Formats: sequence, C-alpha cells, structure tokens
Amino acid sequence: MHLVIGAGEFLGDHVSRALAADVPIIELNADADEETLRDAISGVEVVLYCAQSWSPARRARFRRGPPPALELLVKAARDAKVSRIVHVSTADVYGPNHNVRVNEKSRLNPVHAYERLRLQEEQWLLESAGDVEVVIVRPARIFGVGEDWMLPRLMGALASGRVWLPGGGRAKQTFVSADDVGRACLAASDRGRPGHSYLVGGFDASWRELLESAVRAVGVGGTIVNLPYDLLYLRAVALEAVTAPGAVVWPGTFAIDVLGKPHYYDDSQSRRDLTWSPSVGSFEQEMPRMASWLSRLPDVAAALAAESVPATSPRR
Repeated sequence: MHLVIGAGEFLGDHVSRALAADVPIIELNADADEETLRDAISGVEVVLYCAQSWSPARRARFRRGPPPALELLVKAARDAKVSRIVHVSTADVYGPNHNVRVNEKSRLNPVHAYERLRLQEEQWLLESAGDVEVVIVRPARIFGVGEDWMLPRLMGALASGRVWLPGGGRAKQTFVSADDVGRACLAASDRGRPGHSYLVGGFDASWRELLESAVRAVGVGGTIVNLPYDLLYLRAVALEAVTAPGAVVWPGTFAIDVLGKPHYYDDSQSRRDLTWSPSVGSFEQEMPRMASWLSRLPDVAAALAAESVPATSPRR
C-alpha cells in the first residue's frame, strides 16, 4: 500500500494517477491534520511526499527548520513503522549557475531562497527519518496539465499580446512530464537505494518551444519578445523589493533564472539504478492532453471567445 501526500495539487494528482495503475494507493491532502494522517498511514508500506511546501510563485524567505507537515509525517511514519518515504524534491537544489550538464555528483549550489529551502527540506528528512528509509527524487522542469506557476502566466501574457522572455526563451533545459515523474516515483519506491537522490529528466528543449507548441495547440497567441537577461533580472529585483514576503511575485528573480539560464540534467544514473525511462519525449506528444486545459486558462479562454465573436457592422 502506498500513501500519496499532496493530493489535490498539480504534481500530487499526476503521481497518484501514475501509481494507481500498478499499486493500491491512499491519497491525502498536504494540510491533513495529525489524526487524519495517522489513520491514513496505518498499514502503509511506502509514503510518497509530493506536497508543495514552498511555492516558487511567492517571494520566499529562507528560514531554518522543516515545514510542519513534513515533521508530522516523519513522526507518524516512524510510529507506524513505514518502511520507506519517497520525497519528491526538485533539481533546482543544484542552483541556477551550472554551464554544463548536471548529474548526481555535481555540486549543490542553491542561490534563491526557494532552492535553499528545498535542499534544507531534503537534508532534514535524511537526518530525522530514523529507521524509515528515505529516497529523494529530483525532477527537472515539470510540465503538464494543471501546472500552476509558469505556463498559465506565460500563456496569459501571450494571449494578451506579448510575453517578454530573457534571451527570447531560447535557453536550453531539461523538461519532464508530470506523469513521467509519477512513474519515476513508483520506480524509486521499489528500487531506489536508501539515502540516495535521483535526478529525473525527460528531454531537452526550451521555454520558447513549449510556448510555440502550446500556441499551435490552442490556436491563440501573441509575440515572444526577446529582452536581455540583465534587464529583466534588474526589473525582477525591483519588483521583489516592493513585494511582501510570502506574496505572489511575477516574474521574480527565481523565475527569470528559470527562464533565462540553461538547466541541463543528466539522469542516466537514475535510469540505470531505477530501471526507469520517460515515456514523453517532446511537447508535441503531450499537447493533445494539454490543449483542453490550456484553452480553459482565463486569459486564453477570453482571447478565444473574443476571436469567436462575429464582426458586425455599426448601426447607421
């Protein structure tokens, strides 16, 4: 029996669907109280923690200590004698300043508060889990139906006329579909080595390619404007200076680095150790499943509705 924590969130829902095809699962919201968690975890062998403790969309402030939900999980898992926790982290813990392809042996160099918080989360879990085995999964840039940080904002700007991207969004990076992350989690729950971290990737592409594919799928879109990275980064610094901690900031400095810097990952070790490989190898392959969701994004839906209104001649 597998318990998926993070149900109702973007990644948690995809992980649940991927696992449900192969193993019995219980789903639990990230904000479940202690009593509910203890009831759900009783008799469970593996817990998959997919909850988004820290939102990349908000102005984060680094502080020491794990999120309370993770503390509750570890205590409940130890009491229930759970055998393994698979913690879904992020490849962003390696930081944004790698000009070569990153692998599991690369230096961890988080810069932004979000990256540092996610790394601290990993380290605390490994130190505090006791007899419970811990396996860390670090996905590359995740995309798919329900993603709630990048693509809705970028598509909203495009539907309104234009989106400004550092370097035109051409920086190459490694993307992975949310469903493939779920399949990697299943492999990690079965074959991951305790105490190890595994990079999970899919294919190399760019944000520009993702947006162009999405525009073709929904039939609406504007212009992608190429602006210098330094200019957009300075603008993000100024924006964060007037944004309260914890409030949504767009685009913040972390978002500019995600969009404007290369993020290449080599997940060959995880493919060997977990005997796992992605099933999605391009944006075009996933777009038939994403098109309906993209069309329902508020700004996109409004643009589509405006295009469907027939032109009428003014009254004389």
